[in-house]
Amino acid sequence: MYRLLTGKQRSLVFPVMCNAFVRIDYSDNIPRGEDGVYENSDDQTYGLWNHKDSFTIETTLTPYDINGPGGITTIPSVTASKKMMDGISRTTLNDATERAKRPSYKYLKEADKEDYEMRVFHSSKVKLSLVNDTEHTVNNPSKYRVKFELTLGSTNQTLLSPVVISPIFGKSSATDNTVGFDYNGKYKYEEATTATISSYTSLLKLITFDANIESDFHEGQELFVRNGFGVTSVGKVDTVSGTTVELVSSYSGTLDSTTPILIATTKNPIYTQEVHHIAATYNNLSKVMKIYYGGVEVASTEHTATDAFAFDKEDFYLGSNGTSSTAEDSAKDNNQFMGELHEFAIVNGASEVFDTASLRPRYAETLLYFRFEEVDA
Repeated sequence: MYRLLTGKQRSLVFPVMCNAFVRIDYSDNIPRGEDGVYENSDDQTYGLWNHKDSFTIETTLTPYDINGPGGITTIPSVTASKKMMDGISRTTLNDATERAKRPSYKYLKEADKEDYEMRVFHSSKVKLSLVNDTEHTVNNPSKYRVKFELTLGSTNQTLLSPVVISPIFGKSSATDNTVGFDYNGKYKYEEATTATISSYTSLLKLITFDANIESDFHEGQELFVRNGFGVTSVGKVDTVSGTTVELVSSYSGTLDSTTPILIATTKNPIYTQEVHHIAATYNNLSKVMKIYYGGVEVASTEHTATDAFAFDKEDFYLGSNGTSSTAEDSAKDNNQFMGELHEFAIVNGASEVFDTASLRPRYAETLLYFRFEEVDA
């Protein structure tokens, strides 16, 4: 019995910084009708191109980290792999000349990473994507939500899951200012800087330190102070200049030379080593759209339109939206997927029970199926 395994298994890999995709070509699969013109009503459609009812999209995949390390060097070894974007240091980001030299910046601009959408399946009426949900890219690997879009008639509706694929905290050794465990037993917070607070202006939300701290903090970073065995947020960094940090904050407490400022510890995108099962379903009778992660329902909504569903007579795409852009910021233009596809299927009917180890769709229900893995001997 086939089961999806990692290790020597081969998958369909979309490397970091590629513009690759798979086109499921209409004209290569569907015979033309008597008029000799493709995409007309007399074409001999079958399978996905002839489907006009409920459906389920299923895939097993491994996403890569598109944020990159952001200039942090003390990171777990997994993040030094080819499964993450090349990180751009804060110094480079602030230097337009240096920034322009970096291929990774031209491929996907730093500001576009934070809500980056990478397409798993694309058609005019059905789209399945992973969407990054991070506020900054420094020591903050990507975390992903699932996005399912469906067009009925002229009405497009989007269903977005909560974050389902996340990095884990990576610090396992305690210091005097290491605080809080996550469910993996890793410390969640650590001291941000060895510089001491000289003053704190609560009205202006300005923290002044006794040394230059530009290399210790970055915009968008959340800062914390101890609160018993936990922490309290003091706000997010708005700007860093010399010895001063300006916050966006509602914190009303005091900060002084005895107060250590804490930040989240190094995070590890261990998901780049794992296989994830994702499914999206649509019930044409109830008009209900659902998203499943690991076989568990994580999001649901009812489509507002009443039109019947049917796939269009067109090419479909895996790993991209098919735009084929090679211009600057091409990854965003293409909704480029970066990671590994292990299996992909579209079947008839809105499934509710899933085998999350291997798709193995029933032949009678299969509209489209790809198994990219090779079973080890």
